[in-house]
Amino acid sequence: MPFVKIHLADSIPPDIINSFACDVRTSLVEALQIEETVGQVMVYQTPKEFRSAHISRNVNFVFIEIFMYCGRTAEMKKSLMEKINRLAHNSLGVNPKDINCCIIELPPENCCGGVMHKYIEGLAK
Repeated sequence: MPFVKIHLADSIPPDIINSFACDVRTSLVEALQIEETVGQVMVYQTPKEFRSAHISRNVNFVFIEIFMYCGRTAEMKKSLMEKINRLAHNSLGVNPKDINCCIIELPPENCCGGVMHKYIEGLAK
C-alpha cells in the first residue's frame, strides 16, 4: 500500500505507459514520504467501444484510483493528486478536464497481504 489503478484508452503506446507508471510510482514515494520499496501501480487499458463519456468529454479520458491507508494530511493528498494529474496530462497528452483522480482511504485493518511496513502503525493512531 499505496496502490494505484490507472484506467486508460487502448490508444496509448506501451512505452509511454511504462514510463508514466514509473513516474506515478515515484510521485507516490515523494508526495507521501514513503520508502522507495513501497507502492504499486497497475495500468488497465480498454478499447474505445467499451468506454463511455458525455459528449462534452473525450472518450480517451483517464481515471486514476489511489488506494492508501488513512492518516495523510489534506495537503499531502492534494499534492499527490496534482502531481499525478500533471503527469497524465504531460505524458499521455490528455486534456486536464478529461483526467479524474480520486483517493480511496482504507484503515490498515481492512487490508491483508504484502509486507507490513513500519509507517502503518503511526497511521492507525
